[in-house]
Amino acid sequence: MLALDRMVIEEAGPNPERLAAAIHDHLRHKSGEVPVAAIAAALDIVEIKEARLKSLEGALIAPADRNVGAILVNSESSPPRRRFTLAHELGHFLNPFHRSEDPSGSFACSRAELATPWRKPSPAASRRLVQEAEANRFAIELLAPPRLMHPYLRGVPDLAKALALSNEFGLSREAGARRYVELHDQPSALVFSAEGVVRYVERSPAFPFVSRQRGQRLSALPSPVDDTGLSVHEEGSSRDWLVRASCDALVVQTLSQRRGYAITLLAFEAAGSDDHGEVI
Repeated sequence: MLALDRMVIEEAGPNPERLAAAIHDHLRHKSGEVPVAAIAAALDIVEIKEARLKSLEGALIAPADRNVGAILVNSESSPPRRRFTLAHELGHFLNPFHRSEDPSGSFACSRAELATPWRKPSPAASRRLVQEAEANRFAIELLAPPRLMHPYLRGVPDLAKALALSNEFGLSREAGARRYVELHDQPSALVFSAEGVVRYVERSPAFPFVSRQRGQRLSALPSPVDDTGLSVHEEGSSRDWLVRASCDALVVQTLSQRRGYAITLLAFEAAGSDDHGEVI
């Protein structure tokens, strides 16, 4: 049975990155999926229950002092989604600044709230939005800690590595790709689409603004070359993708998924790279 000292971990304070790092400092997890259910149990979550939920992805039930808690997860969701939901609710439980709007003190989180970007919200954001973003930040930091990501971040950006990262750590492909781009040294961007229409865009702060916005239709995307759904890196026109055209060579790669969903990676070709995307 996993043993963690909750009092020592909570000394890290409410910052979600430091809180997750404190857990990993004690856990010393070396590879593979982070044992989120065992972590929750070791930190006073006395019950984790899965059930069919219509409008929610997860919920936290705990008394005001949060000496113990219980987490409910939507059984209809995929395993990666359920793992992320569990980590998200654990983030609410451990953060002393998180307060529920429900008189019972419980947190009930919808799919939209778990889709809240895990970056820091604007200063004008509501307390609820800030809490959801912080719980998501805690979840990704717990499930995909930076120190275990380094082997996947070598060379130029490549969705094959983002896919391998997702499989290794039990993340959804979207979460894995976002984490990959977030941590990679070379700036890049991701365009998430469905049936050729943009759903949303994520980019590194240093990458130029992408001209394709939510609801816009994309032109033809690179086609997959094998059953992974991955395309090769193709040369793209910055005029087609960026707000301001660049003289640097833009490369485009797409991961085609079921039901018309796709993830498209945009990056600039790095000098001194070979055809396989590895730095020489």
